[in-house]
Amino acid sequence: MVSRDEEHSSQLSESELEVIIQESARQQQDDFLQSMEGQQKGLKALEEAQLILEDQLEDANTEIDRLRRELDKAAVEAEEADYLRREAENARRKLEETLYKIQEGVEDSRVMNLRDERMRRRRSALGIDQVTRGPFLKGLALGALAGAGTLLLVLEILSLINGRGELFSTLL
Repeated sequence: MVSRDEEHSSQLSESELEVIIQESARQQQDDFLQSMEGQQKGLKALEEAQLILEDQLEDANTEIDRLRRELDKAAVEAEEADYLRREAENARRKLEETLYKIQEGVEDSRVMNLRDERMRRRRSALGIDQVTRGPFLKGLALGALAGAGTLLLVLEILSLINGRGELFSTLL
């Protein structure tokens, strides 16, 4: 077989041999260019994937930053709410203490005032006439005066609404 190739190669002229070598080189070059194009397409796809991943990473970092700001805001609000709760508890406790002191003071003063009132009333006994006559007559007189004044005021307002003028000027 070797001899046959040698024979065949010897039969080929140098120009034919050169053409075969050039064709072989061209095919190798075409194969190399195709592999380079494939690698370039692969690199381009990898670069696009890298850009997509970078965008996703940037979006994730932005979301993390937003969530951190919300967390910080919520922590500040929680601290403020806790502070206000403690202040309210302190105010409630002080109010309860004050109310308790006032209640104790009122109870103490009631006891003392009741003793004082009891002592004063024992000096003179009150009868039914003393209780009903004075306040009843005063109340009756004040009620009549207040009723008459109210009646005059209502009549004055009604005469102004009807357009007849003031009641006092028409009476004169």
